[in-house]
Amino acid sequence: MDESAPAAATPAAGRAEIEAVLTAFRQWLLESEQWRDGLDDACDAVPAEPEVDLHTVVREWTALRQEVRLDARGGKAMREELERAVSGFTTGVEQVHQGVEKMLEPLVRERDRFRDELTARLDAQQTAWIDLLLDVREGIERGAVAAQGVRQSLGWRRWFVRQAKLDGVVDGYQLALRRIDAALDSRGVRPIECQGRPVDPERMRVIEVVQRDDVPEGHVADVIRRGYALNGRVLRFAEVRAVGRRDAKKDQEDQHAA
Repeated sequence: MDESAPAAATPAAGRAEIEAVLTAFRQWLLESEQWRDGLDDACDAVPAEPEVDLHTVVREWTALRQEVRLDARGGKAMREELERAVSGFTTGVEQVHQGVEKMLEPLVRERDRFRDELTARLDAQQTAWIDLLLDVREGIERGAVAAQGVRQSLGWRRWFVRQAKLDGVVDGYQLALRRIDAALDSRGVRPIECQGRPVDPERMRVIEVVQRDDVPEGHVADVIRRGYALNGRVLRFAEVRAVGRRDAKKDQEDQHAA
């Protein structure tokens, strides 16, 4: 029997399927060979790692230390240069400041002199104005005392004098005194309180020494002339009568007489 008979008996569709399978297998083999060749080429392209020995490590470490040392020296030099620049700037500023102060020193002295002179003049004018006002007040006060004395001394004759006229004179004096006291108070001028208080030699002048039983020794018995102070500074000393020390012998005589 002839061997080619089964092949001739194979259908055409079967042969086509076999040819397609063989073609795909052949293509797969070709692609596999290309992938292997590419992998071999990639492995060949990777450079071989250089061999590292102890000498190379020591050389590289020494070079690194030298580089770090040079960087440190450069940083130190820059820091020193910066410090010198800051010191020079500070010195320059101080010199400029001293120069400006030296240049302005005459102006400052002139300003202080002018301020002190102006303050002294203002104080002198204020003191003179206050002294004048105090003199006026004392005059008005004496007039008020005199008017009251006249009214009291009239006695029965006051019935023949218009009472309203006398009262008007006294009230006018009192009104003037109140206005002057208000003006002085607004300027900080205060009367020095003396009556019944210990004698203060820095604020009072003892005009007369008297003997009194109702006032302690060394205290003010009467105020002869009122004193004034401006913000604690004495403008006019108070003139007072003070109680002096009693004689011990006289006290004994008084006790025996009692």
